[in-house]
Amino acid sequence: MDCGRNVGLLEVISRIFESGEYFGALPDGVISVDLITPEIVRVTFIDKVDFNLFCEIAIGEGYSIDAQGYAPRIVDKGNIVARIGGRSDPGAERSVFLYLFPASVEAMSMYMKAVAMRLGVLNSEAGKINIEKLLRYNLKVIGLVEKYRRSRYKSLVETARM
Repeated sequence: MDCGRNVGLLEVISRIFESGEYFGALPDGVISVDLITPEIVRVTFIDKVDFNLFCEIAIGEGYSIDAQGYAPRIVDKGNIVARIGGRSDPGAERSVFLYLFPASVEAMSMYMKAVAMRLGVLNSEAGKINIEKLLRYNLKVIGLVEKYRRSRYKSLVETARM
């Protein structure tokens, strides 16, 4: 637990994207935050993700849910922005995987490049990233998981503030 202030997922993930790792207090309810690839961040919670709560929050944020025989995926305009871990994933059903845009075109997979072009994050002709759109997209996805964390672990978050 953080002894001075409550750390949020945005701060942790931002530091991980900058340096590849994070050392310090983690947000309440979180046991680890890991950069899996340059585009995928895994947030592992102290207990199993509440599928119903997470999906309810996602729908409230304008996302749709794809859960056709596997762990739920949070979808925005046809692309997966987050997914709840399955039994075979490290962290299993305690994890949420976030699909974020890295700040460099070279670090993007072909799939993420295609999504970035479709969303206007990447200008295909110039090969340049629109940082404002990239940040807006990433902040929205991180905000979804942060909203879930604060809602799910509200009592922990309130206790840490006291």
